[in-house]
Amino acid sequence: MFTIFHTPRSRSMRVIWLCEEMGAPYEVKPASFFEPTPEFLEANPLRTIPAFKDGDVRMTESIAIMVYMMEKCGPTDLAVKPNEPAYADYLQYLIFSEATAAAPANALIAGKFLAKDGAGENWTSGYIIEALSKRAAFLEDRLKSREFVAGDRFTAADIAIAYTIGLLGFVGVSGGEASQSYHERMTARPAYQRAAAIQ
Repeated sequence: MFTIFHTPRSRSMRVIWLCEEMGAPYEVKPASFFEPTPEFLEANPLRTIPAFKDGDVRMTESIAIMVYMMEKCGPTDLAVKPNEPAYADYLQYLIFSEATAAAPANALIAGKFLAKDGAGENWTSGYIIEALSKRAAFLEDRLKSREFVAGDRFTAADIAIAYTIGLLGFVGVSGGEASQSYHERMTARPAYQRAAAIQ
């Protein structure tokens, strides 16, 4: 059974949502950045979320965890295979969701919750917002004529991208009508709803 250290609305949501879509067995343990338990620190000394355990395996990157779970519990239609036409798009948006689009938002979130006396508002935060706006526009353009972000079915890339669109909205960057409609469709899925209910 997988163990997922989780804080609501954090990147652990991607991992739990994938478990729910796949029917993979898992348990959730609450995690706190500020008051980490010894078990959480053992799983992830960086104190980032998610932290993930599978026997002796320890992982901390949400996208890598998703790939690991699909390979370990698959085969699954949530993964696009190399012989499928959408494989390159699947890889592109699975990785884009974090490396290009979500990761820069960390500094804004830290500034919003940790900076004192408006110190989170500076040139760098303005630059990050501008960069995230370009990424949101890139996704908006992609989603204008597509039901799913890669290929013709729901995949793990949709889990990754839908989470990222929600995160961008949280920091005040929205893509537009296509992104909003896409996000609503993805998060209406029963597996997402079950995952979102976990505290």
